[in-house]
Amino acid sequence: MMILKDNIEDFFSPLDLLETKQKRTGKFIEEFTEEYEIEKQLHLVIREKLFYDSQSIIIRKHRRFASYPLHSHQFLEFNYMLSGQSKQIVNGEKIILKEKQVLLLDTNSKHELLPLGEKDLLINFLFRTSDMNIDMLKNIDNQNSSLTYNFLMSAILGSGYQDNFLILDINNHLEIQITFEQMIVEFFSQHNLTKELLNSYSQVLFLQLSRVYHSQLSKIYEGITNVDLPLRVLQKIENNYRDITLSSLAAELGYNKNYLSNTIKEKTGKNFKELVTEQRLKEAHRLILSTNANIESIAEYVGYFNKTQFYKKYREYFETTPNKVRNLR
Repeated sequence: MMILKDNIEDFFSPLDLLETKQKRTGKFIEEFTEEYEIEKQLHLVIREKLFYDSQSIIIRKHRRFASYPLHSHQFLEFNYMLSGQSKQIVNGEKIILKEKQVLLLDTNSKHELLPLGEKDLLINFLFRTSDMNIDMLKNIDNQNSSLTYNFLMSAILGSGYQDNFLILDINNHLEIQITFEQMIVEFFSQHNLTKELLNSYSQVLFLQLSRVYHSQLSKIYEGITNVDLPLRVLQKIENNYRDITLSSLAAELGYNKNYLSNTIKEKTGKNFKELVTEQRLKEAHRLILSTNANIESIAEYVGYFNKTQFYKKYREYFETTPNKVRNLR
């Protein structure tokens, strides 16, 4: 199947057989019945069976004219709104994905889609690899992945700032639109070395989207100047994560230990220990990516002297291993 870069919208616009049936009936037609499983929570789970043995990336048009029921995936998914718009419910939150916006959905995120119209073209990019997730995209730029930064963004944006999905606007980023187009052309052309090229494009795309993510949030961050107790606490943790204790922090700030502990939990949604662990892991992650120091030395540097505990915590937080991250460089 050949596709010309200048005619991508024309390529996706014609109705296929399933769309024709959905337009006539208004009812969702299952496309990959063998890859669906029903969870106890009564939602569809799309398994990795969707990928052929050699596939690491799938690109497909979302079928129009019928609602797509609540479902989750065992892989990372990008929804690229090529034209029009898409109304969805993502993890219980109503969103509208507009033209040239990208919805990033982490593994196990749940979403359902309202019917798309004839002019609404939503392209799904599915990534099989477990080495890519939204947390890694956020943490590529360590400056904007700090505890204080995330706390401020959550406070400002409320439920719109989620850890397991993101909406990025690429209307003013032609280079990213071109990367999406190159991947579409390559996937549907299926030339020699298509798999290798798609893998390379996906790494470029991930870095480009990371840059947009940090740029968008920085514009909001620049206007924030208020510093209250939770921010002071988070700043102390960021600067002293290796050996900070709740008792020493309470004494330094002049607060009762229990009061401080309760305030931290109330304002950040995490307890003191969880925040320290998060900062240690983020610093370890940065050092694994940016230095040649061995992983055990990095673990000790950030405050972990039990190798097993470090590997366990790292895998829980990043959903991958330190060694896999080191090999991504």
